[in-house]
Amino acid sequence: MKRLRSLGVVIVLAGGTICSPPRAHAQWAVIDSANLGQNILTAARSLQEVNNQITQIQQFVQMLQNQARNLTSLPFSTLAQLQSSMSQLTGLMQQAQALSYSVTQLQQQFQALYPTYAGGVTQAGLLADAQTRWTASVASYQHSMAVQSQIVQAMPGDQAQITALMGQSQGAVGSLQAIQSGNQLLALQARQMAATQDLLAASGRASEADAMRRAEVENAAQAEWKRFYGNGVGYTPTTVTVFGGLSP
Repeated sequence: MKRLRSLGVVIVLAGGTICSPPRAHAQWAVIDSANLGQNILTAARSLQEVNNQITQIQQFVQMLQNQARNLTSLPFSTLAQLQSSMSQLTGLMQQAQALSYSVTQLQQQFQALYPTYAGGVTQAGLLADAQTRWTASVASYQHSMAVQSQIVQAMPGDQAQITALMGQSQGAVGSLQAIQSGNQLLALQARQMAATQDLLAASGRASEADAMRRAEVENAAQAEWKRFYGNGVGYTPTTVTVFGGLSP
């Protein structure tokens, strides 16, 4: 009986073990699809805003770079060459001696070189004045030729500067460099125009000096005739001996 009771207890326990429900080993999470979609949409909008800000920053950086290029100064200057050329030509123009470019000095020199002859003139004085005028005329032509030589001598340098400035203008990285190269080209052109004016002035002065010299020759000839005739000097026939004979 004891054995039967023990066997029944074992069967009951085994049956209870077999019939008991299995335990749960895992739990499934519940996903809210609506909330997930809203979060994805918010993240996409945030990413778009960040991209827009990055684009604005890039555009701002590009604008700063363009402004920096526009404010970049031209690393080339012909100012020293222009000043040197102008100084040489100005100094040459100031070397005019016989006929000055100063209005006050010119008036004094003009009165001395081209006087109005009246009574009391001598032949020696007329010859001395003619020699002085001839010297002044030659000096004026010599000065005009020197100015021409100076201008021609400066032409290769001017051509080299024009070529360099054109290259700088075409390779300008910004508006400031282009403006500066253009200004230097205008300055070179102005210097050439000034040189042309100096040449015209020197050539015209030489021509006028020669014309005045010729006019003064006529004036001196008239004064010499008046001096000769005014002294009562005339022709008086005299008897001279020609080959042993007499001739009236």
